[in-house]
Amino acid sequence: MKNKSMFAAFCLLLVFALIAGCSNDDTGSGRTKDGEVQLVMWAHQGQPKEVDFYKKRIDDFNTAYKGKIHVKLKIIPSGAGHAYEDKINAAATSNGLPDVLDMDGPFVGNYAATGLLAPIDSYIPDKDKKDFADSIIQQGTYDKKLYALGAMESSVVLFYNKKLLKEAGIQAPEKIDDAWDWNEFLEVSKKLTTEKTKGLTMHMDLGVGEWFTYMGSVFVWSNGGDLLNEDRTKADGYLNGKESVEALEYVQKLFKEKVVSMSNGPTDFEEGRAAMMLGGVWLIPGFEEYKDLDWGITYFPYAKEKASPSGSWAFGVSSQSKFPKEAAEVVKWMSNKDSVVEISKITGMPPARASAFDELKEYDEMPKKAIKDQVLESATARPSTPAYPVLTAKFAEAFQAAALGQDVKKALDKATEDTERELERFNK
Repeated sequence: MKNKSMFAAFCLLLVFALIAGCSNDDTGSGRTKDGEVQLVMWAHQGQPKEVDFYKKRIDDFNTAYKGKIHVKLKIIPSGAGHAYEDKINAAATSNGLPDVLDMDGPFVGNYAATGLLAPIDSYIPDKDKKDFADSIIQQGTYDKKLYALGAMESSVVLFYNKKLLKEAGIQAPEKIDDAWDWNEFLEVSKKLTTEKTKGLTMHMDLGVGEWFTYMGSVFVWSNGGDLLNEDRTKADGYLNGKESVEALEYVQKLFKEKVVSMSNGPTDFEEGRAAMMLGGVWLIPGFEEYKDLDWGITYFPYAKEKASPSGSWAFGVSSQSKFPKEAAEVVKWMSNKDSVVEISKITGMPPARASAFDELKEYDEMPKKAIKDQVLESATARPSTPAYPVLTAKFAEAFQAAALGQDVKKALDKATEDTERELERFNK
């Protein structure tokens, strides 16, 4: 009996030892008996080629750091709206965050302010920081501390079908100084609208989510407005200000004139059912599937001043990680020059590092020159604020309300009220 008890105790100790030496399921980290640190990384499920990039670079990392660090990558479905962000917030409350995670740039401020992220300044050399585009450092910084780094920038451009524009006798601008203003853009869209073809698609099929803010806020900035005041503590008078109302009323006019539809399909532009598309540059690799599509790029239309979106997904270290130094090595790897060049080539996204442009000469000529011009000359960052999750959700709702023909001022007043309430939580 005594021997059986000793054997049972030995087995129990063995189980505990195995648990201690292994990663604690999909949400934790650990160290093997050989001393290898095991980390977990979450990445959102973006475009297929973007996901392939994540998988390849992590495989390369595991090879380069074999015996020292091993990363288990989990691709998390983005779903509709902010499903990925909801999963991060849920994991944070249950102490279930991974060691490394990617996040959309504007959410860095919220995650940093609420303690989800650990600062990474001490792990990133100053020389390395200087190679990144200013917008990348800005989006990754909160309260003067660096929390995240990205491998790519992004933008929304006006794609156009060369054949359809030629048939309509329309020449797309090839210089940012010649970009269409709002009136010209509306007239061009009308001219391109036929019984079979819409003049424009704005990807309303994506639903109420970050896309509506990422693309839609540009109309506000271009009209001289902003979503918040300069120090990001006030929404009233800005989110619902005159410039913002005029901007969404212009968007509403595009729908009233029927040059764009609420019920567009995801590939209307690629399949010739829309002559132009306000779309993200990450869509470019997918054009290869459409052999009959002869496409070009021109600039985001403007009102009072040139504006375009900026900011993209970035990598950060969870505050719950037991191995922040090793996790920071993953962040550095995913944003090093090799990663930046590779993801730019496979996704069509502009690079996050200045040095990467030396190897990406295609940005010196059209159509990609338009992307580079916007990144360098008109890029505007979404506001960095702890209240961003509420701000973006409410602005997206107002944008959709405008497209549906509802009262724009009322929609923006409601968005402002909800955003002010959230700002007050952090301004105390």
